[in-house]
Amino acid sequence: MGLSSGHLAAILSYSMWGLFPIYWKFFPEVGSWDLFGHRLIWSFITLILILAVKKELPSMKRIWASPKTRLMLMASAILISSNWLLYIYAVSIGKILEASMGYFLNPLINVFMGWIILKEKIRPLQWPAIIIAMIAIIMITVVSGLNEFPWIALTLSLTFAMYGLIRKLAQVGALEGLAFETCIMIVPTLIIWYFQPTTPVDVFEQIPAWKMIILSLSGLITCAPLVLFAFAARRLPLGTLGFLGYLSPTLKFVCGWLIFHEALSAGRIQAFALIWVALVWYTLESILNRSRETKKKIPVILTE
Repeated sequence: MGLSSGHLAAILSYSMWGLFPIYWKFFPEVGSWDLFGHRLIWSFITLILILAVKKELPSMKRIWASPKTRLMLMASAILISSNWLLYIYAVSIGKILEASMGYFLNPLINVFMGWIILKEKIRPLQWPAIIIAMIAIIMITVVSGLNEFPWIALTLSLTFAMYGLIRKLAQVGALEGLAFETCIMIVPTLIIWYFQPTTPVDVFEQIPAWKMIILSLSGLITCAPLVLFAFAARRLPLGTLGFLGYLSPTLKFVCGWLIFHEALSAGRIQAFALIWVALVWYTLESILNRSRETKKKIPVILTE
């Protein structure tokens, strides 16, 4: 059985997110806040241009006219902006492996949010995978030590899980919703930027023109996976969406360990191995369950 459009969108979006450290490491001269600001501005410009071409700019007014949708997207804007900024900061200070921990934890939080808030069922054979993942997360926390509590990992996981939940509940298109979120955050970001040592214009002096062109593509690079994620979030159960999300931190893990050579202890390797075991278990159970459900729908033809 082929994958649905929701599955394909989720896989593609998580793959792009997983390779993001390579992109952000490309600008060592630029500070985390400056990178975040440019990412937000270029994302806003990119989305507005797309909506203008599609003649869907009036959708922004419709979102603002709905108090419930407006408040939900204001909340999601704060969550995704916080996630962006913290992630760029983590990459810039050499904490890619810790960032990958956060996104490994994110699917587990998604499963529980789906179970508790959306009343999505967890099948009996799915529980072992969840328990194994929980043990792995505890191991990761323990081996990190109390002197270096993984606050980056936990904050990244919580902000993105809550963002996914809100976007699943918000009745708004992927492009329109993301455009509204970036629009909401433009003004406060510029106000905060005003009090920073650098300004958006200073970045043009810090990097050569060809790098500035690549940085301007951050809008397109940012929007593509988020739009795909929002598309997938409205078509897949939160639990399924969550466990597909292990693809992103796995690729981040590879980037941090093999490409940027961050230190990796034996304890963390064991914890990551348990997480991958949990993922394989959950995936196989989901495939078997889908196969059983399909067979139930096939009519039985009685013969003599």
